[in-house]
Amino acid sequence: MKNIDTCTKWNNNEPNPEPLLQKIRDCPCIVPTSFPKEIYDGAETWKADAGCMASKQPKTCEYHKGAYGCYRHAFKSSGPGSQCCYDKAGNWIGDPFEGAGTLDRERAPDSILSLIQLKKHNDHDVIPWNNCCRNTGMAEEYCRLYFNKRPPGKCQNYIL
Repeated sequence: MKNIDTCTKWNNNEPNPEPLLQKIRDCPCIVPTSFPKEIYDGAETWKADAGCMASKQPKTCEYHKGAYGCYRHAFKSSGPGSQCCYDKAGNWIGDPFEGAGTLDRERAPDSILSLIQLKKHNDHDVIPWNNCCRNTGMAEEYCRLYFNKRPPGKCQNYIL
């Protein structure tokens, strides 16, 4: 199957995610159940992820089944970023098979008008997910390859 071969090849060529994880902010462990468009963790601002917004339930979170809402953060306009997903009670989800967010090798852009960054994010993060998870019917063996290279990171108890 083409997607399985593509997924396996991607996994073999993709570097260890640990250096990227060192460059991103830990997720807040808990977010307000009102799921505002932005949250401030005491030092940084997190923005609601347009692909998984609580206000659009149930027609959202296609890439994070089980999540109720997600937030994104990145220190720079390109490079790695955090994506953090939460259940309806605002609790961080750490299991990718339960709807967790993932490390982005190339952060999602703040605007679809950022075409270069959109392409980078698509090439490094979205297409591999499609090849390893969506197009294999979420076969755990292959989807796990993706999550090993794009883990959810960890959470920290910020004062929101």
